[in-house]
Amino acid sequence: MRCHNCKQILDDKISSKLNFCPLCGTRLFDESKTFFITIYSVGQRENVAGEMLIFVDERILYEATPGNGVFFNINGGFHTIKFRSGVRTKVIQILIDSDFEIRAYFNSLTSLIETNVNPLEGTGAGHTPKEIAAEQFTEPKMVSDIGEKGFQMILGEEEPDYDVEATSGLMVGKLKIYGDRMEFSPDRINKTDVTDFIKIVAVRRKMGAIDVQCEGNVHKIYSIPKDTYNEIMVYLTNRIQEIRG
Repeated sequence: MRCHNCKQILDDKISSKLNFCPLCGTRLFDESKTFFITIYSVGQRENVAGEMLIFVDERILYEATPGNGVFFNINGGFHTIKFRSGVRTKVIQILIDSDFEIRAYFNSLTSLIETNVNPLEGTGAGHTPKEIAAEQFTEPKMVSDIGEKGFQMILGEEEPDYDVEATSGLMVGKLKIYGDRMEFSPDRINKTDVTDFIKIVAVRRKMGAIDVQCEGNVHKIYSIPKDTYNEIMVYLTNRIQEIRG
């Protein structure tokens, strides 16, 4: 994301409620303006990952088959778009201040979803009601009034990439690893510790255990079975590097 005035790149963690550039002071967006977004699912039609699910602000769900795309309108401002292909997910935050074209595809070599986001020059003024009425937008597959929970109820729970027995300190439980987070659920305790990959600084080997260093120098240590240890270490290292850049 970058400021349309000074062209400087904005921090990915910038608050979605902020409506001025912290670098030059210019207003970042106008919520009263409407823009067009086109998202293409790039890839072969016989892609084993199947259709691409596209969640806009955890409220609207679109579905795109490989080789096709979706087209919708959206107001100016910060928005979150989540892509899901098979068990893989990728979430991006985008500042909408013009029309955009986004290309998303499942990379079979890395088993990751990759995106290419391009603003369209000369569209910063937005579109008039007449222009909007003249377009044929993609019908959503689903709309949820209760956010992500609504999609989970209808689509079913997301399957983890790894689900292993683990110990953390004196606690024994299950460690589930997804494409964007890890969850540790201790036995006999009705509480799950969720760690988003975006908040993980590093993952290190520590005497046969996994040392997860989070922001604020917080460490979470997990001991897991030896037969999956190396594979999970490689997976976590690659995923966190991809998410944090």
